[in-house]
Amino acid sequence: MKVPRPHRYVLICCCWLGLIPFGRAQEYLDLASVSYTTSFNSNVLDEDRDTSIQEWSLNLDLPLVLNEDTALLFGLSSNKIGVELIPSPEPDTDLYSISLRLGVNHVFSERWSATFLLIPKVASDFTSGFRKGNQIGAVALLTSKRDVRLKYSYGLYANKEEFGLLLVPILGVYYKSPDDRFEADVFAPARIDLNYRLGERTSTGLRFDGLGTSFSIQNPGYPDHYVTRVSNDLYAYGQYDLTPSILLRAKLGYAFFRNFKVYENDEKIDLSLVGIFFGDEREILNQDIRDSFQFKLEMVYRFNFKSDPKLPQ
Repeated sequence: MKVPRPHRYVLICCCWLGLIPFGRAQEYLDLASVSYTTSFNSNVLDEDRDTSIQEWSLNLDLPLVLNEDTALLFGLSSNKIGVELIPSPEPDTDLYSISLRLGVNHVFSERWSATFLLIPKVASDFTSGFRKGNQIGAVALLTSKRDVRLKYSYGLYANKEEFGLLLVPILGVYYKSPDDRFEADVFAPARIDLNYRLGERTSTGLRFDGLGTSFSIQNPGYPDHYVTRVSNDLYAYGQYDLTPSILLRAKLGYAFFRNFKVYENDEKIDLSLVGIFFGDEREILNQDIRDSFQFKLEMVYRFNFKSDPKLPQ
């Protein structure tokens, strides 16, 4: 194995890893969300031009309760990213991903539970339909519930990306303050969400999303290639509860260590472990896009467990 080469960015993990449902201490589960993200104009490196990135995202989760200890988990995620890959005779590129989450959550005791998921995915520009960009991932997660306000999670995510095998260790912490105003939901390295409730319907917070995946592309500029997408997004946000189940969030933040890098399809690595690429001798074929501010609007459908106390804990 070649010497590992640390990259400019902090991490690469799947952009929907932070959406994985697991044994809970919180009193709700977000079953559906739709969002739109737009970046403010940013410069293309070595090019006298500006560009922007647009993204749509949809996520659905449907847990099926079998008994007080076991639930089957079904989920669907889809994304569309509009980005310019330069140089290319047709730089405007739409990248799509569709993924399923199929698994089970089981409660072993008052303290311990586990989640196991299989995650098949297609990620490409869809110029070849479903023939390219097929990936398969899996998650194993163990959760320790200390009390109704605190839990810890430990696990591992693995995925067969376009560039090779990706492994991401997972460490999660959930905490809610005794006055129910402050809530911390950490799913490192993919997500950190700190929320403070201001009133009955309003709250504010900070959110970090570590985003990363790969897409197969076949277009006039890059006929047999793949592109890796990495972005570390830090937002400040405001949240308004339209109803107890429908939430609206507006986020303003900055995408740092962001890049879209194009490689030849046959250029692979030995292993990626949380942002360290082992055996990486790939050649980047495009100009990078500078970091920039961005705005995100999100609507969430939330199911409150208080209405059904028999669901698995």
